This record gives sequence, structure tokens and C-alpha cells, in this order.
Amino acid sequence: MATVDASLVLDAIVAVSIAAGAFFAIIELRDLKKDRRLGLVIQASIHHTTREFEDAMCKLWRADASDAKGLEKEVSYVDLSMVTDFYWAVAHLGLEGLVDTRTLTRLFPFSPVWNRIKPWVIAERASTSLPNAWTDLEKMAQLQEKEGPFLGT
Repeated sequence: MATVDASLVLDAIVAVSIAAGAFFAIIELRDLKKDRRLGLVIQASIHHTTREFEDAMCKLWRADASDAKGLEKEVSYVDLSMVTDFYWAVAHLGLEGLVDTRTLTRLFPFSPVWNRIKPWVIAERASTSLPNAWTDLEKMAQLQEKEGPFLGT
């Protein structure tokens, strides 16, 4: 009958404890990543419902202009920039993999907003010599058109 050395048993217990700790740490990090994503979506949703942003969106939806100059007259450069920058930033989160793109395309109207502001964005790209400005918004609008409309429609 072999005798078991107490130090071997203790070493085995330590090894199992370290493996279990690493396993639970990985699970915790994964959950933290999900929580972070949820926080980003909630913060974007909160900004989307601020009075200032809703006023800018209402001006954009009610604008009767179909060209860049007309949009700037009816909506204002500041409001157009705020709406465009917001949707670009949210789209960027999705395209970088920080937030699920399907979730974003269901929550935010990328395609309708893009179709409305497209003439202004094209004019801004030309006037600022930044041909890639707001491309993530454009890509997310195209993705939304392929996947289907957001839940608000």
C-alpha cells in the first residue's frame, strides 16, 4: 500500500484552486464585457431622448429641403452636426464590435437618418476635404437596409 505524501495532496488542491479561480475570472470578465455593452446602449438611448437632441431630430424630419444648403437653412449646421455625429458614433460602436450591430439597427433609425442627411454629408465631405467623414453611419445605414427596418417602424 502506497502512502500519499501530504505535500502532493496540498499541491493538487492548490492547482485545482488556481484553475477554478481562473475559470471564474474569465466568466466574470465576460459578464463585465456584456455589462459594458449594455451601458453603452443605455447611454446612447438616454442621449437620444434629451430635449436638445429630440428638437434637432424634429427639425430634421420636418425639413422640406432636399439639398445641403436647404437643410442648413431649415435645420441649422449645429443640429445637423449633432445628429450626424451621434449616429456616426453609435454606428462606430457597432462596426468596431463593441455593441451588437443587430441590436443597434433595431434600436436606431440609421437608414432613414442617412437618407435625410446624405446631401448635407456629401457637401461637407467635399468642403472639408474629408471623403471618409461619417462613413460608419453610411455603412450602418446600408446594413440596416439589408437586415430590415428598426423596431420603430
